[in-house]
Amino acid sequence: MNIEIFPDETSVAREAACFIAATARAAVAERGRFVMAVSGGKTPWIMLRMLAQEEIPWENVYIFQVDERIAPSGSADRNLTHLQESLLSHAPLPPEQIIAMPVEEKHIEAATQQYTHLLENITGSPILLDLIHLGLGPDGHTASLIPGDSVLDVVDREVAITGVYQNHQRMTLTYPVINRARKILWVVTGKEKTGALCHLLNRDASIPGGVVQQNQATLFADTTALGSLDLSLWKEHPLTIGIASDHGGFELKEALVKRLQFLGYHVTDFGAPTLVPEDDYPDYIIPLSHAVSKGTVARGIAICGSGVGVTVCANKIQGVRAALIEDHFSAKQGVEDDHINLLCMGGRTMGLEVAWDLVQTFLQSNYSHAERHLRRLSKVDAIS
Repeated sequence: MNIEIFPDETSVAREAACFIAATARAAVAERGRFVMAVSGGKTPWIMLRMLAQEEIPWENVYIFQVDERIAPSGSADRNLTHLQESLLSHAPLPPEQIIAMPVEEKHIEAATQQYTHLLENITGSPILLDLIHLGLGPDGHTASLIPGDSVLDVVDREVAITGVYQNHQRMTLTYPVINRARKILWVVTGKEKTGALCHLLNRDASIPGGVVQQNQATLFADTTALGSLDLSLWKEHPLTIGIASDHGGFELKEALVKRLQFLGYHVTDFGAPTLVPEDDYPDYIIPLSHAVSKGTVARGIAICGSGVGVTVCANKIQGVRAALIEDHFSAKQGVEDDHINLLCMGGRTMGLEVAWDLVQTFLQSNYSHAERHLRRLSKVDAIS
């Protein structure tokens, strides 16, 4: 993730407006239109007012909403109200090209499908937005992906309805469409965001914002949000995934590949390409392990019937730190403390949902670089 820090909220808003304008001009030049989704908030309304002053081919711009409270038209609680006041009142944008979430519909669940179709009509299917603007709450929420809400588990829909949060249900884009965007722009200001910002930079899945992909993301924050955080601890690490299995893990591998791709991960499948009942796991795990060792992929996932064989095989390759994982705690701690880079699982020992939880936890965790763990791993590396 590209990170830029500015002295104050106004500077963040100004630079964010310039970033959006440049992205819009490039998108129109390349594809003939620019489609973005915007979130709400005090700084974003300043950003949009500044964006209105930019030289943009507005006739080719389409604005969707990231999320919206279920409230009456014109309500001050509605993001649309402020979006219209901040942008539409100041920019030569055709009013019909701000596409509002239909939160006033009687059948609100059906309205999510309606909004999905509106998105598809402009971007195609699967939905691919040029840019999604996101904010970050002190509790780590982004869009209306709220801590503890079942909307966090939605992987088969692009738009969903939340439970009640701060007196309102909301309609929100979900992780699949957010993570598929060409670019993500985070705008984070205010000292109350420092804790959540630290979790975001750590890609900490304990907050909703930590689950958003960072490969295509840019973060603009002010110095008060940064607080005392040391940016040198975070560097850009594009997360590409390699996966492999023999016949014992083939069905699980195929299901995981689909889910990972739906969430926007770049996945390289090292095989097996088809189900071959008599195949041998080393034929697939060795190429995967070499890719992990060389850095061709950032993380690896290896599956056989029990997970034992692929673990033994992967750990024969220098630079690979593979572990057989069967519980959530180990999937997280294994990365944070022991710096594992290859997750091994048994296709015959666990179901898809358990495996999916382990995969997400593994991919969203980061090595802590704590002195005690560095010391311990150096002793392991010294073994000849």
